[in-house]
Amino acid sequence: MSRLPFSPHGSVLVDAEPGMLVVHMHGDWNTEMQTAVARQMRAYAAGLNAAGPWGIVNQMHDTLVYAPEIYEKTRASYAHRPAGSRLQAVAFVIASHVEGASLLRSRFERLLDGIIPSQVFADLPSARLWMHTQLHTPPHPGTPAPP
Repeated sequence: MSRLPFSPHGSVLVDAEPGMLVVHMHGDWNTEMQTAVARQMRAYAAGLNAAGPWGIVNQMHDTLVYAPEIYEKTRASYAHRPAGSRLQAVAFVIASHVEGASLLRSRFERLLDGIIPSQVFADLPSARLWMHTQLHTPPHPGTPAPP
């Protein structure tokens, strides 16, 4: 296994739910962290693909202040997803208290234009509900209604 030039910055928790991954992102990421997260997410992809259409909800907890290559690499990774991928939609959760939200939210609103349906939400319940409509599946029991 090759060593990364830098240690990953930031942290992540990937939760698998029926029909979706919820990715909790913390800190200011570098490309090494993005590579590590992509590897974690790919570990779930085969099972999600086998079960049907699926989506990803990315929740930014702290900041949107990333190096420009993070945005470019994110867009490229969704544009070049594997053939046969049943990934249908991507949601971003960006609350108003997240660092850079007022300036950078619009960047996320346009990030995946022309690649895959995506939308930005202020809270996780709204993002989950939208994702279920994109997948045409009922919300998972226990999914709270948006405020």
